[in-house]
Amino acid sequence: MTARHQHVADDLRRRIVAGTLPVGERLAAETQLAAHYRVSTPTLRDALEVLRAEGLIEKFQGRGNYVRRPPERLSYPGAGGTEDLHVTVSSTDLTASDDLAARLRTEPNASVTEYVCLSHRANSPQSLAHLYVPHAVARIQAPAIGASPWGDDIVSAVGGLGATSTDQVTARFPTAAEAQSLRIGARTPVLAVERTIAAVDGLVVAYELLVLPGDRAEVALATRIDKKAET
Repeated sequence: MTARHQHVADDLRRRIVAGTLPVGERLAAETQLAAHYRVSTPTLRDALEVLRAEGLIEKFQGRGNYVRRPPERLSYPGAGGTEDLHVTVSSTDLTASDDLAARLRTEPNASVTEYVCLSHRANSPQSLAHLYVPHAVARIQAPAIGASPWGDDIVSAVGGLGATSTDQVTARFPTAAEAQSLRIGARTPVLAVERTIAAVDGLVVAYELLVLPGDRAEVALATRIDKKAET
């Protein structure tokens, strides 16, 4: 037997696909939808969560739920799908936690600057990056508008030519703060890319956590295969 929230989600999905609820349309208030479908408000919210996880609707705080434009793909680390992104950058000085200090290979409580890069396409958030740079490495004034959704312009400033990154990719659910920043559901999977950036001398100059919504992102990893030494 299909759960009641799934029946509601199925009907709303059908109306969105058919165009009865067009892109950009604001859905009725949750209490009104719950009354229309004769379900409780929590059941209605479960149905909306299903549609948010599918990328069919998005919720704006204080404004309600809207039919979402089909998401365009984001390709990391390439430039595909990033040309029309608007990237805002903010920065905060803080002291490194034990975990962050270990990733940066610096002393606990070391002074660090956190740069937050949030990219948008139109009014829809696309990616979120937290980049951490020890003061012992560099202190730069980041522009309010970034050139790269991945913070590559900041990495270039602190790492210089020849800097390399080691990436670890994990699929998981977003934290509450990530879901709010990216305006996605709590059960919408994300791809979390942890980047450790090292200068040519091996010094770790930055650590980054990049979060991409799993419904629109793809990650390409390149592996170098060394030729077997001849005997």
